[in-house]
Amino acid sequence: MLENRSTRQNKFPNNIFYGWWIILAGLVGMTLGVGFNFHALNAFIIPVSDSFNVSIAVVATVLSVARIETALIGPLEGYLVDRFGPRTMMFIGIPIMSLGFFLISFAQNITVFIICFLLGVVLGSSLGLGNPISTSVANWWVKKRGRAFGILWLGTSLASIIVPLVNMFIESYGWRNAFRLMSFLVLVVGIPIASVMRHRPEQYGMLPDGEDSGEVIKNESHSSNDTEVSFTMRQAIRLKTFWAFAFSVSIRIGITTAVAINSFPLVVSLGGTATQASMLFLLQGVLSAPGRLFLSWAGDNINKRYIMASSLFVMTISLFFMSQANSFSYLMFCWIPYAVVWGGLSSLPQSLRADLFGRKNFGSIQGAMSPLHSIFSVGGPIFAAAIYDNTQSYSAAFLTFSGLALLSMILILVAKPEK
Repeated sequence: MLENRSTRQNKFPNNIFYGWWIILAGLVGMTLGVGFNFHALNAFIIPVSDSFNVSIAVVATVLSVARIETALIGPLEGYLVDRFGPRTMMFIGIPIMSLGFFLISFAQNITVFIICFLLGVVLGSSLGLGNPISTSVANWWVKKRGRAFGILWLGTSLASIIVPLVNMFIESYGWRNAFRLMSFLVLVVGIPIASVMRHRPEQYGMLPDGEDSGEVIKNESHSSNDTEVSFTMRQAIRLKTFWAFAFSVSIRIGITTAVAINSFPLVVSLGGTATQASMLFLLQGVLSAPGRLFLSWAGDNINKRYIMASSLFVMTISLFFMSQANSFSYLMFCWIPYAVVWGGLSSLPQSLRADLFGRKNFGSIQGAMSPLHSIFSVGGPIFAAAIYDNTQSYSAAFLTFSGLALLSMILILVAKPEK
């Protein structure tokens, strides 16, 4: 079921720009994807490790190494999204993700768990949620792209609310039934989301941002912004900006992934409980939402690179003080500024990527960066878990992350626009 790539008259209500429906559906999709395939999985680390009689580090490593699959299929996934459209890929990926969660619930050992997680959950999520949704939003918004991605990535804040709910469900009904419930919700919520997605506004006689073209667009390559850049993937990877941007974002992803995956063991190591750890995620969700909206709005009016650099500096300081935490209350205090800037740092790179390289090949260029993102998202959690297993403390890991956040700040300032 390929998306119709021919130009057609606008079939959608004239009083509401369809780009808003893209954002709304994407918001729900991000909540689902990040909530189930990222945040909520942290609540499973301890019960799964106990069930299979393996260490916490082993389960954390499984959840991290799964990102290698994203690295392997990222470039192909990006090409497929650009070629066949986001909606088609979502109709393929979402059922696979649902099936993966369902099969995991019957796993009797860690090996079967890993296979179902990799070939089901991770593969399905990669094909059906992240890249397709981001590509749709990048194509439907240009001048207001920062705000569009800011609203879209509110889904990651809402996803944090899912964690305490999943944790309570696990405590009441067990981790296997929790996975079965997630399987059901992915399917019944995900398919309607996929049906809303569209590739480019020009295919439907519209311009990005809901601008009035005065006539139906006759050329899909026409842009509402004559100064908008447009690099192919091959052109982009030859640019210094591509690599500075990719490394900056990858380092930040590695840090935040490591902090998220190790947050439950971190809280427990400081004398806290799993319930307190889940509430820490809730706090992050609440605080990151205004940070995400404000920083994304600011990015439409101020250089996005400067906004990101400032946010990374705040993250640097927060991580340094986290490395000194000796109690849950101290950690929660340090977590506040971290959560606020994390909100902006999760959404701004999406809009900045489109600004730097254009929207026509957004999916392919994002896919080309996926291997690097995945290397750091795998390495960060494993590094933190290994430090804890050897020292019974996360202090050295968070001190290292503080230095890496500073490096990420420098690199994003190097990633200047190129013609």
